[in-house]
Amino acid sequence: MGSWNSAPEKEAVVDAIKALADPGLREAARDKLAATGGAVVGPLIDELVDVDSPVPYGQIEFVLAQRIGPVAFDQVLAALVAAGDEESRRRISRVFTSLRAVDRYVEALSHPSAEVRSSAAYGIQSACSVAFDREPNPDVDYGLVTDALTPLLADPDPEVAQRAEWVLTMLGPGVVDRMREVRAQGPARLRARALTVLACVGGEEALSPADRAAVERLIRIKVLDDRARPLDTCSTSWIAVPSADQRGIVEVLGLYEARPATFGLGLSVGMHDSHDGAEYGRVYVTPEVDGWTLVLGPWCNPVDPERAEDVLRVVTELSRRYGRAQAYYFGEQGGGSGWLVTEGGKVVRRFGSYWDDDGARLTVGEPLPEERAACVEEGITPVGDAGADEEEWADLAAYLSPQLADQLGVSPLDLGPDTTVRGAGAVALTPYAREHGRPHTGAYAI
Repeated sequence: MGSWNSAPEKEAVVDAIKALADPGLREAARDKLAATGGAVVGPLIDELVDVDSPVPYGQIEFVLAQRIGPVAFDQVLAALVAAGDEESRRRISRVFTSLRAVDRYVEALSHPSAEVRSSAAYGIQSACSVAFDREPNPDVDYGLVTDALTPLLADPDPEVAQRAEWVLTMLGPGVVDRMREVRAQGPARLRARALTVLACVGGEEALSPADRAAVERLIRIKVLDDRARPLDTCSTSWIAVPSADQRGIVEVLGLYEARPATFGLGLSVGMHDSHDGAEYGRVYVTPEVDGWTLVLGPWCNPVDPERAEDVLRVVTELSRRYGRAQAYYFGEQGGGSGWLVTEGGKVVRRFGSYWDDDGARLTVGEPLPEERAACVEEGITPVGDAGADEEEWADLAAYLSPQLADQLGVSPLDLGPDTTVRGAGAVALTPYAREHGRPHTGAYAI
């Protein structure tokens, strides 16, 4: 891939590559390799894919992508096409997508290799994304990039099509008109993914009236024979009421603009609203499930400092009307647990356990019999007894809310095909949305 005027010159380059493994020699080696330019790309790639090399492949990637840059494009592309194993393809692709050569990436979107097309799309994402408040790249014609990516929405390789969809959602509102054009005029093979891009970029407001009506019609059809499924959002908060009176529960909670929703849509909304910061403006209200109605969303968290007192108030009010009501939080990835149990308009118990506190935060009432039984089952002194170890109890309690929810009623994490379902679910806005603005919508599974 390179040419050398002499054997000593080649040997000096090899020595410089090896020197990348030594922190004390690294900077001088980078300078030497960068000065050599395109001639050193081939040896660097050989070293990059050598899994036994003592040189960290991140160091080689840095020299190729940051110090040599677009000059290496053609050789890196050829190496990506020729890569014979998955690890080599992964390492070379990382270099390829870091070269920030947008014009060349646009050309590569039509390459015969699916690996090249996918990597080129990712390279455009890296160089052009405006997601997460990034500024647009001033050197890029976003219209040209959008037009080049759009045909890939129907790429024969599903991974390439998915990558093109993801990248288009990250290019900002400038893609909206192009996607609307596809929705209106085709080609038909692009329309489905164009709809997803529109929803991701601009939410429901970006859809045409015809598209909104079609989505609503599809939901109305699907809820007719909707089956229960687990509502596990990794960071899950919910209110549980032993009643089928969905309308009355919505009224007590002050929810509004309730619209029909499948379990799948409720889960998708719940996952979206629980990640990247809690969204308090929206909840999913289930149909009756085994005699209970569940309300899902971060707004329901009984041990969130911002929500705890309001949740205490509304859940207590629910128990005054329906005899009992509960609220729970469960963070699946070590995020802790929390529960609130009310009966007849009175608080029986509230407790929260997180890794970063002592478990006493927001505590109200005495331990439940189910809490004490869980301690016995775990082989520790029951909480509330003399000699109980607070640290052992906090460790157990951090995982306990799903078990308590099952024992005291119904857990959304355990819904499934055997769950008895009556009625239809709904997504609704919360009082928080009236005060703080409507939540942003996006692309959700139905």
